[in-house]
Amino acid sequence: MEKKVFQVLLVEDNASDARLLRDMLSKAKQGSFELTHMTRMHEAEIRLSAGGIDIVLLDMGLPDGHGLEILRRARAADPTVVMIVLTGFDDEELAAGAMKEGAQDYLIKGQIENRALPQALRYAMERQRMQAEADLMRKNEVQQRDDFLSHVSHELRSPLTSICSFSSIIADGLAGQTTPQQDDYLQIILRNGQQLQAMIEDLLEVSHAQTGKLTVELQSVSISEAAAYAVDTLKGAAKQKAITVSFLPSARVASVYADATRLRQILTILVDNAVKFTPAGGTVTVTAREYEKDGSMVLVEVSDTGCGIKLEETERIFEHLYQVTDPGSAGRRGLGLGLHIAQELVARQGGKIWVTSVPGKGSVFSFILPTFSLASLIRPILGHQNEPGNLMALFVAQVESGDRSPDATRKALDVTRMLLQQCLRADTSVLLPAIGPVDDHKLSLWWRTYNRGPRRLSGTGFSGNSAATGNSNRTTSPSPFHIPFCLRCQEK
Repeated sequence: MEKKVFQVLLVEDNASDARLLRDMLSKAKQGSFELTHMTRMHEAEIRLSAGGIDIVLLDMGLPDGHGLEILRRARAADPTVVMIVLTGFDDEELAAGAMKEGAQDYLIKGQIENRALPQALRYAMERQRMQAEADLMRKNEVQQRDDFLSHVSHELRSPLTSICSFSSIIADGLAGQTTPQQDDYLQIILRNGQQLQAMIEDLLEVSHAQTGKLTVELQSVSISEAAAYAVDTLKGAAKQKAITVSFLPSARVASVYADATRLRQILTILVDNAVKFTPAGGTVTVTAREYEKDGSMVLVEVSDTGCGIKLEETERIFEHLYQVTDPGSAGRRGLGLGLHIAQELVARQGGKIWVTSVPGKGSVFSFILPTFSLASLIRPILGHQNEPGNLMALFVAQVESGDRSPDATRKALDVTRMLLQQCLRADTSVLLPAIGPVDDHKLSLWWRTYNRGPRRLSGTGFSGNSAATGNSNRTTSPSPFHIPFCLRCQEK
């Protein structure tokens, strides 16, 4: 069997150091390594992009790059190649940073022995191979686990819904009178059934997130309304433990650019988590205010007087299926998915979430979301062809559904939004998010009109009513849904 010759790329601008390293490799077993030497990073990037290199010996200080920057450039050119960095006597801190960035090893110039270099290259190759195999195994295990959980959650959902529904019928006395003892048993069934339903919903939510099916519709959302919803939802659970749950908004908290349903979901997860881990008689407080570090963001905090979280656990608390090790919480555990879901939802809405905690005193879960700004959404089309006589117009399209149920109207509205979005040009029109109450389903579109007059807009799935900016033509339809939209007209 023919032995593989490892292709080594040496990127070093110092001729003496390069000659020394070449001599060391030449003394290795004949045919083990083949060295290519380059002195500039841009040359190395071209060579790496072409492929065929097994190992890179990379000097961390080159004429056209230095430090971790050139390591990142090398990895971008070929993510699979084995990286060994070359540093000076006083650069061990930099070398440690390189290891965190994915380098397999580092060598200090002037301390490399003849036998050590070939050995270091072989060890680095072996570490890379073992790491790749471990990553692949871990990825396959996670995929198999997620597939299994997704399948099981779907299979359990229907029978569990039936159990809860029929238990509710019996508990409400619709199937005949029950004794007080039977009522107690039914409440236990319902309570545990609802807990299991919540776990299944968490599993499905994570499955949707991992398969790209988790939808987020950004719009103008009131933080106060979302927080009030979460507080009201958890008041019952808090009352059983004599925990006070409250929302303290600042005097002027702006609306956020988020998904109303997802924002309520995030806050419900955080408040529920706080109630679970707060002892009887404690407090859970939700606050919202402008983020001090960035005025374009709103900061929301959920604080509690619970058991707190250890420092090492705060770094992992948002991981998939991770649970804290507090022995006192064994009876209150779920699947360890709630905070992971909250992090995923916050990130998909352009925000960030984190936690600070003092063991024994409580925790503060904080997240930020972008402030809603109508001006920032319209601004991209204002800078184009700003000639005298050009106008901006606001158009309103009305969607009507024969079935007046909220779900049917919502689906019709979603289809209309999709059709409009496919017909628009990003540089001439902006389909605005919903603005106003959650149940007031409106779509808005800004349209810049030129001095020759606007074109006629036509399409399927909606009818259009044009109006002056800020106005809309409402009809006497019993269930009207107006879709305001604005775009720039083009000349023929």
